Amino acid sequence: MDIIYIGRTVDSGLASFIGDDSLHKPVLLVEGARQVGKTRSVLHALNRAGRDSVCLNLERDALARSEVDACREFSEFGELMADRYGFHGRSGGILFIDEAQESQRLGGFVRFMKEEWERATVILSGSTLQRIFRGDTRYPVGRVRRMVLFPFSFSEFLVATGKPQLAQVIGEANPSEISAGRHVRLLELYDAFLETGGLPEVVLARARGGDWRDLRARVVADYEQDFLRLFGERTLPIVQSCLRSVANFVGGVSKNTTVIPNPSTAVNEQINEVFQRLEAWHLILKSNQTGPSPEGGHNYRPKRYLFDTGALRHLRESAVPAVNTLAKSSPAVRSLLGGVVENQTAIDIARQGIELSGWKRTSSGNEIDFVVPSVGGKAVPVECKASLTINGRHLRGLLNYLDFYTQARGVLVSLAPYAEMGRGDERRLVNVPAYLLERLPALIEPT
Repeated sequence: MDIIYIGRTVDSGLASFIGDDSLHKPVLLVEGARQVGKTRSVLHALNRAGRDSVCLNLERDALARSEVDACREFSEFGELMADRYGFHGRSGGILFIDEAQESQRLGGFVRFMKEEWERATVILSGSTLQRIFRGDTRYPVGRVRRMVLFPFSFSEFLVATGKPQLAQVIGEANPSEISAGRHVRLLELYDAFLETGGLPEVVLARARGGDWRDLRARVVADYEQDFLRLFGERTLPIVQSCLRSVANFVGGVSKNTTVIPNPSTAVNEQINEVFQRLEAWHLILKSNQTGPSPEGGHNYRPKRYLFDTGALRHLRESAVPAVNTLAKSSPAVRSLLGGVVENQTAIDIARQGIELSGWKRTSSGNEIDFVVPSVGGKAVPVECKASLTINGRHLRGLLNYLDFYTQARGVLVSLAPYAEMGRGDERRLVNVPAYLLERLPALIEPT
């Protein structure tokens, strides 16, 4: 029985996978940063399915980890699961192994789980799950299915903080019919969401009136300790600098010189390796920047975002005041908030399974924050602003992109009310308030 469970966007996908009775199902890899709710979501889905399952946690159960790593062949692993845990792979059972990356050997058995356990349902989960395929173990292409879990979306945050009726508005309301008063109330709550972030335990601590800031700080420290445990003390300062660099320069291009000024060749290589690890573990989201030609875009530096906007604000605002979405602030201060909105936009685009990508017409200007695909296959430009009202200056980059590619539709994400804007020609722009970001794929389509 669940103690506290907030419905997640992945619930339907998990239920569908568990309920699928087809033969030779792929192994499901449930990935995501630590503390985003992977374990609880899988256990909730297994409970709802009402089927017997075997659940192991290789981080907590040292004996199970040791016995798995003692298996030299898949047949030995199958015998271990049957003899000690009562799981019979060919009989249609369910096996859930959490923190699976803690095993040195398990990755080499994954391909055989699909090939030899024709009726089994196998789910592997972990915060650094890519480590399961270490050393000479090849990634089992075609034998696994990936599911990435992110922190709470805004609607999930609303449910967790006792406002399910507004969560329903986010999911179902006609955007053009959201009243001015409700728009302001949603912005006030969205401000709390951007400040808190979406880590479930942090959100629930805030809902209970607990010290959620201290809890969030401890979670961020745990991420750093993961690196310390795996790579030693020498790497930790670079990890910390990489995370703070992304937080401090979010919205701008990601440069190694913002991590450590004037890095040597050896330090540059370390920075690149740390970024690759952070991206593989879903702590950082990378957005490659393209240009009018493949050759030009190849030379553009990527942008990077943190997986949780609350973690970003913890890292960035420990020494400066927080910025309120509704407060009247100077342009310099609101530009800081613009980076926060852009970071959350990146999270919500990635949550849809869309690869992050931006666009630059030249190395020095005419930049589009994100380009996302529409149902018709055309690329739709998305720009992010922290403004409460919209003016022509905010639309200039989108219009330039539409003119350059003879496209008809662009999207502005801002803090202003929803609006569709015709330009007197075929070009159409839609302003999507940031609190509706999780509906972005539907809202970019023409009505």
